[in-house]
Amino acid sequence: MDHTEIQFGHLPVVPGDEHQFAQVFQNLVGNAIKYRKPDQAPVIHISAEADQVAWIITVCDNGIGFAPEYSERMFGLFKRLHTTEYPGTGLGLAICRRLLQRVGGDIHAESSGEGQGSRFYIRLPACPA
Repeated sequence: MDHTEIQFGHLPVVPGDEHQFAQVFQNLVGNAIKYRKPDQAPVIHISAEADQVAWIITVCDNGIGFAPEYSERMFGLFKRLHTTEYPGTGLGLAICRRLLQRVGGDIHAESSGEGQGSRFYIRLPACPA
């Protein structure tokens, strides 16, 4: 298997605990590597843009994706989409959501379908000026 490629642009300064943010990004990047297509090296792109009151950080991958109707289910405790093909507890994304909600943020996911990669959108309040 080839190496994993992680691309990123300018990322914002946001309020919160750096260790908890590290846990969120470790989970998202780890999932992108874990749920990769068997015949492709993982490519992960992290970007950010601001709206009037928040930052939207996007983590996109070229992995196996998921059916759109499961975009909320995967954030539930012990709710795994791929129960036999991949190891895990089903806690990672639920923990991410709870950590982000503690700082007034949230996370949601999108995919165009199986085999189409995944996009995770993290919404975080902007630092006060």
